[in-house]
Amino acid sequence: MLKPDISHPLQSTREKTDETLLWQQFREGQQEAFQGMVQHFYRELHFYGGRFTRDSDLLKDCLQDLFMDLWIYRHKIVQTPYIRPYLYKSLRRKIHREVIRHSAIISEDSILFDDVSSEEITADQALIRTELSEYQTARLNALLATLSDRQREAIHLKFYAELSNHEIADILTVNKQSVANLLHRGLSRLRESWPSLLSLLGWLLNESLPK
Repeated sequence: MLKPDISHPLQSTREKTDETLLWQQFREGQQEAFQGMVQHFYRELHFYGGRFTRDSDLLKDCLQDLFMDLWIYRHKIVQTPYIRPYLYKSLRRKIHREVIRHSAIISEDSILFDDVSSEEITADQALIRTELSEYQTARLNALLATLSDRQREAIHLKFYAELSNHEIADILTVNKQSVANLLHRGLSRLRESWPSLLSLLGWLLNESLPK
């Protein structure tokens, strides 16, 4: 039913599309705005959702349900400047519910924020927006794999989705200080394990770690 284009490269969340206007027009029932919103957000939501499940059919169903629910209940959805966090949180909830329903997992705390295989470009590499060699990428992925699921998810939401600590806290259902702690501990671990990473990703680490 929904046929978003996911073949193009990942787009920056800083692109000029007026998300707030698109959201407003979708809520007013404009189908073109709705399709535009699907095209605009689908790929990054697919990328994020793919970190919770390797079941591509389950992921596609959750994305389909997410957008169809938005259209069906558009008149009940409030106007908000926090569109991306709203979508991320909604998809996260749907995936967790379906994963629990189809497996022996009994709580959301048991669901992992998984890493993609080493042959693929990770969201974390994409968010860093830096030219890394194949060896450096593999090493970074290995280090990221040593972090906790929450730390990896916080890093993903901070540097790939470009969300604020407040928005991340809402998605993870924790307070802002917990998000700051997750980022600090995760990025500190990277810096301690690979000091020269600062020269490659200095802007990322310097901006995120307390001086």
